[in-house]
Amino acid sequence: MTIELDLGAFYKETREKLGYSQRDAESVYCDHSLISRFENGETVLRADKLLMAINGLDLTPTEFFVWHGDYLPNRLQMFNKKMNAYVINGDVEGLKTLLKTRAIRNEDKIFNIVAKCAIFDLSDEMLITKSERKFIEKHFNGVKQWTIYEMSVFAHCLEVLDVGEAYDIGQDILKSDEFSKIIASNAALAKKTLVNLYVHLICHGSYRYAEKLKRGIDNFLTEWDMSEKIILHIFEKFSLYRQEKNPELLAQIQDDIQILNRFGATGMAKRMTLFIEKYC
Repeated sequence: MTIELDLGAFYKETREKLGYSQRDAESVYCDHSLISRFENGETVLRADKLLMAINGLDLTPTEFFVWHGDYLPNRLQMFNKKMNAYVINGDVEGLKTLLKTRAIRNEDKIFNIVAKCAIFDLSDEMLITKSERKFIEKHFNGVKQWTIYEMSVFAHCLEVLDVGEAYDIGQDILKSDEFSKIIASNAALAKKTLVNLYVHLICHGSYRYAEKLKRGIDNFLTEWDMSEKIILHIFEKFSLYRQEKNPELLAQIQDDIQILNRFGATGMAKRMTLFIEKYC
C-alpha cells in the first residue's frame, strides 16, 4: 500500500469494489459508525478492530492487501516456493544450496532449520545441530500469538522437536485462538497444523499425547472441516492398530483409503498410504 493512500480510504475503496455497504461490513465489536469514521480519516482502528473490519468484507488480511495490487509475498513464502521445487523433485543437494553457512539473523536461522527438516524427510540425513534445536525451541516458547507465519514454521519443524515439546506447542496453538476467531485463513491453517501434529505424534508412538490433543482438535473443528475429520478418523484407527497389531484394523484402514480413491480424493489417499506404509 502506498504511503499517499490513507488506510481508511483504501478500506473504503476495497469495500466499494466488492459492493459491500458499511453495514454489511460491521460486526458486534466494529459497527458501521466506527467504519465510517475510519474511512473518513476521523479515527485509526486498533489492530484487532482492523482485522474485524477486514473480516467483515469476507477477506483475509492477505487478500485485503492483494486487492490493492501492491502485496508482495513474505520471505517465508518465497523461501517455501524455492524449497518445495526441490522437495517435489527429491533434490537433496538442491535443498542444501538454500542453507546459509553464516546465519546471523533469526529469520535465516529459522530458514536453515526448515530446509534441514526437509532434507531429513527426503533422506533421513539429520543436519540439525544441538544449538539449532535449542534456538527453535526457545523461539516457539516465546511466541505470544500464533500467526500464519509462526504456524507455517512450526509445521515444518516437527522432526526437530521433542514430542512432549511439540505437544505442548500444539496446546498453545489451541489456546491462542484469538486470530482464528477473526481470520478464516488463520483458523484453516491452525486446524491443518494440529491435525498434522496429531499424525506426527501417532507415527512416533506418543499415543497418550495424541489422544489428549485430539480432544482439543475435536472441539476446534466444525461440520465443514471434513478432510481434517477424515484424517483424524483413519489415524485414530492406525493408532489402535500400532498398539494392538490387530489385522482387522489394518484392513479397515485400507478399506477407508479405497473409499477416498473412489470419491476422487486420490491425493489424500496417496499421502495416507505413504505414511501408513512407512510407520506400519
